[in-house]
Amino acid sequence: MNEPDPFRPRHSIAYLMITGTTLLWAASTVIGRGVHEELPPFGLSYWRWLAASLVILPFALTKFNQKIPIIREHLGLLALLGFLQAGSSALFFLGLNFTTAINAALINAAQPVLTVIPAWFLTSERITLRQGGGIVLGLAGVFLIITKADIATVSRLDFNIGDIIVLIGVTGWSVYAALIHRTPLKLGFPTTIFSIYALGSLSLLPLYLIEAAYYRPMPFNQLSITTVIVIGVIISAAGVTMWSASVRSVGPNRASVFLNLIPVFTTLMAITFLGEQLLIYHIFGILLIGAAMYLMISQSKQSR
Repeated sequence: MNEPDPFRPRHSIAYLMITGTTLLWAASTVIGRGVHEELPPFGLSYWRWLAASLVILPFALTKFNQKIPIIREHLGLLALLGFLQAGSSALFFLGLNFTTAINAALINAAQPVLTVIPAWFLTSERITLRQGGGIVLGLAGVFLIITKADIATVSRLDFNIGDIIVLIGVTGWSVYAALIHRTPLKLGFPTTIFSIYALGSLSLLPLYLIEAAYYRPMPFNQLSITTVIVIGVIISAAGVTMWSASVRSVGPNRASVFLNLIPVFTTLMAITFLGEQLLIYHIFGILLIGAAMYLMISQSKQSR
């Protein structure tokens, strides 16, 4: 019999891991937008998740043969998680071909709210008043940063097909966050993540081949190889692994509020690397997001 192999870090470690993940994802958005004219979205996503699965494979090989029956038993769930993860990231990259950064960031900021709905249906995790307040404050901080404290910015947004594609991708990630709880602990964390990554890349293979045949093939040059290594190995294998482990520890609702840090990190990176100024609305937005995280973390401590 396989012994359970849970990988659930302490809450304090999990929150640090989630914060690091949001930093990596902020970098991923910048990279994806930067290479969208050179690299096709489905080709990049396919090689990204294939590279990530190969990195995880050595860790998943331990007692792998003994865990094959468990994989078969839960193949449907693992395949769904892989499809949601890989497909959602591909849609996000596809959307960046048509929409602006501010639109994509604004839509992505809705993910904590979207996560509540599938989590409520699928995991029976209730939202407390403190958690609800954290979500509201987090979204308020994100909106403040994105709109530059000018509400007219929202009314001027022109949602196009790219916005719809990004919204579908964000919704898929929300469902993924709500379902990751259901993966069997006895399968072991490395094997679970490898299965999700491998099945995710496999689900993208038909779309990748169609894209290469009728739209644009994936070039194999220094840019594409470097991008796949950075996004596939560092951001996917490391970042998403930290995120998945942390969600198992603190739950999807508490974890999702940290996604509000992505536009914060994007702002800080723009200040550092692009010479932009730190303005007053940045400070107030960061304070609101900090307050949101405090509410969520303090709630988790009370429920332990």
